[in-house]
Amino acid sequence: MITIPVLLAGGIGERFWPFSRTTSPKQLLPVISKKSMIEETFDRISPFCTKDIKPLIVTGKTIAKKINAALQNLNPYDCIIEPVGKNTAPAVAIAAGWIKNNYGEDSVMAVLSADHSITPNDTFIKTLNYAVEIADSFNKLIVMGIHPTRPDTGYGYIELGKESGQSESMKSYTVKKFVEKPTIKKAKTYVKSKKFLWNSGMFVWKTSVILEEFKKYMPLIYKGVLEAESKGFSQKAIDTFYKNCEKQSIDYGIMEQSKRVSVVEGSFQWDDIGSWESLHRVLPQNHNKSVISGKKIYEKECIETIITNNSNLSVAAIGLTNTVVVTVEDAVLVINRDKLPDFKKYLTEMKNKPGFPKNMF
Repeated sequence: MITIPVLLAGGIGERFWPFSRTTSPKQLLPVISKKSMIEETFDRISPFCTKDIKPLIVTGKTIAKKINAALQNLNPYDCIIEPVGKNTAPAVAIAAGWIKNNYGEDSVMAVLSADHSITPNDTFIKTLNYAVEIADSFNKLIVMGIHPTRPDTGYGYIELGKESGQSESMKSYTVKKFVEKPTIKKAKTYVKSKKFLWNSGMFVWKTSVILEEFKKYMPLIYKGVLEAESKGFSQKAIDTFYKNCEKQSIDYGIMEQSKRVSVVEGSFQWDDIGSWESLHRVLPQNHNKSVISGKKIYEKECIETIITNNSNLSVAAIGLTNTVVVTVEDAVLVINRDKLPDFKKYLTEMKNKPGFPKNMF
């Protein structure tokens, strides 16, 4: 059995503006350590990489060269370059076809994100191997679920069905249903019930099985994969595939439709690093529950505040409460943490504001 890590690295990470931008998204940046997030991910999946097995990265054409520069001193990898982002379903489908063509239809895909924070790594690898075992033995589509630690409205949830397997402390379940980002009231109910897990967006399945599900539930995308395969997955063939395929998530297109889905619960600590709020969860806090990262920062009497400086400027923050301050060379963001869930709305307004530089995004 061969397991190929597939890293989805095509997003922009808009909610990390002004740090993350179209030409330099968060997966290429040192958000939670001195390494870029994609380097952190490469380190995480190294147990699966050998001279015969290389990870497959799916990313956009605007950052493919920068990813190559960031990873040139690490393990070799293969890459599919998207001419335009069409969400995760097309990315998974074209990756599945490519892997089938190069490793065979019995190979297993571990679909991971390039911008997650996961610790400890040995527990993650152990859980991932358990998911691979189930996917290979029972032809299941596996989603990795995380025990919710708070009623977060930014994540999708998975309602657990019956327990279907166990290995040591690890368990798998049937999936009763998927729930997209709920209201705070429902999220509180889910956390209290102990019957729901967060949808981590990490998946494991045999290449043949996921392609069968695409054929059944997203036949036009499946047809496009076959056409790209007939042309050797050349860049021109991949461009044509993306030009013609629909924009859809793997969750909605396949996982919420399929009858072959199981969930493996992960006991490791996980965060998708989706916004500046994430830093308050994954980085050390001082005695006032504030997170301070970067150089040239003077902070005094700030409470539950996030301050990060990625510029040569000096930053002084005094007496702030529940605030985010982000400084880069050409922009400064100051926002109340309560407003972070609506940040994309403010970002859209910024983009449309007359006189606001368009190259800022």
